[in-house]
Amino acid sequence: MPFHLAPYLAKSLPGVGVLGGIVGGAAALAKNLHLLQAGKVSRKEAAIDTGKETVGAGLATALSAAVAGAVGGGLVVSLGVAVAAGIAGKYAWDRAVEYTEAQIAARTSGADDEAIEDIA
Repeated sequence: MPFHLAPYLAKSLPGVGVLGGIVGGAAALAKNLHLLQAGKVSRKEAAIDTGKETVGAGLATALSAAVAGAVGGGLVVSLGVAVAAGIAGKYAWDRAVEYTEAQIAARTSGADDEAIEDIA
């Protein structure tokens, strides 16, 4: 008997997030493989970016599904809410990652808090 991954994951909010992470991670990996082959990024940079994009896509997908489910409404309303929540979730994730990376860089390089405040 075959296992059907997508319907299985779609049964729960965390599962929807995992499915979004799989799709987002696959897209990020395809992008990073191209950049790696072109010599524009290192293996480490490609792996880190793919990981960040995978987690961000998963979280944004789960948020999108949760908000759309909470709001309800018809197809158009649900799609609009899902898209808006997904954009907001991914935007927040990306800014949080940028802030965290800047904070780490500032601490490891001995820079002061002004470098961190420029990003915020």
